[in-house]
Amino acid sequence: MNTIERIASLSAAWAAAREVYPYFDRLFLDWDAAYREYLPQVMDAEDPATFWLLLTRFMRLLNDAHTTAVLPRALTASFGFFPFRMLQMGDRFLVTEGPDEKVLLREALAIDGIPMTEWVRRLDAYQVTVQGHAYQGRLEKWLPLLMQGTDHTLLTDGGEIPFCCVAEPPQRRKAPEPASRFPSEQLADSLWMCEGGILCARIDDMLHPDRAERFQRLLKAHFPNAVLFDIRRNMGGMTLCGAKYAQPFFEGSFSGCQKWTQKRSAVDAASSAQLLRMSPERLQAMQADGTLSREALDDARDYARRTHYERYQDSWQFPCDVHLPHCPVLLLTSRDTISAAEDFCCFFRSNRRGVLMGESTFGSTGSPLPLAFSEGGGVQIVSVGYTLLDGTPFIGRGIAPDVVCAPDVDAYRAGWDDQLDTAIQYMRENML
Repeated sequence: MNTIERIASLSAAWAAAREVYPYFDRLFLDWDAAYREYLPQVMDAEDPATFWLLLTRFMRLLNDAHTTAVLPRALTASFGFFPFRMLQMGDRFLVTEGPDEKVLLREALAIDGIPMTEWVRRLDAYQVTVQGHAYQGRLEKWLPLLMQGTDHTLLTDGGEIPFCCVAEPPQRRKAPEPASRFPSEQLADSLWMCEGGILCARIDDMLHPDRAERFQRLLKAHFPNAVLFDIRRNMGGMTLCGAKYAQPFFEGSFSGCQKWTQKRSAVDAASSAQLLRMSPERLQAMQADGTLSREALDDARDYARRTHYERYQDSWQFPCDVHLPHCPVLLLTSRDTISAAEDFCCFFRSNRRGVLMGESTFGSTGSPLPLAFSEGGGVQIVSVGYTLLDGTPFIGRGIAPDVVCAPDVDAYRAGWDDQLDTAIQYMRENML
């Protein structure tokens, strides 16, 4: 990527964010000044890696986890792929995937002598983290770019493991998933019925509406006494998919969030710019003689700040053959409950339709706009602002559970899902 291409890419990212980013009113940031600051640095970048790290830092200024640079595949491959996958539980990290079974379920303590929590802190310069928690999968993706050299050491509670980042996406062995101690009947993949008629559904993404429809068919066939959604590892996808999972528990249409997006037209932008060029004295005179309303002047200023929004409430309704508007529902959440999975939580939290239990969600959603560069890679920029229906913010902080229940790391390593069992027991004692 030559100098002209780097300038063009930075400029495209800057311009796209000006048009779609919905949170300029919450930032202590002059986006145009930031562009001018980064432009000479981008021009002087000595290699592709330096440019992409600069671009990622530039997008990080917008302080949104759905807004980031998307690294070119060739650049990622040149640094290699981290050979392990880790599950962050609070400030502890368990190795859940790796090249060797001996490392599975070991606690990762440090890489190259640097504690894992420090790696998350370093990642925060490039990717939004929330209270020391990395967005699902991004730590592993970025570690090869953050580490120095080629030979590395992973320190675990079982000893040191030397490793190198591998040239191709690794074939990893997976640790077994922890199980519930409660007896259950398997109904389908990731769906099972516990004693007492509690239907448990583990959903790890919101990418497959057909699975939501299958879930509806199972509800109709079994009519459970209560439903537990395990969305602790849900990486999101389509809100539509989550709404289909939720539809049986609502009568008719339902909503979860207040939303807003930039609302602009060329002629209104031009008129606003003309108004704001006038002197304060003239604007005051125009208001005095009724030529200019206070609302029109406020709109003009909103246009200039890129905060002229169209506000609306989401609304969902799908054909559904099963209706359980009074069936008890519990959502089991964690910091790895992200994006469309948080939209799903909003349906139940905003309507007080169920209980959220576990840990706060991550706190990031909002229909990112993808922008591809001709030289490879690109950026994505959040396009929709969110709060709960009552105006409660959750972006950047997460949706807090009604009942806090932290995971038990030692039980997980022993093969038991104590957090899930606590949720099932809670439902038995309080919701049936």
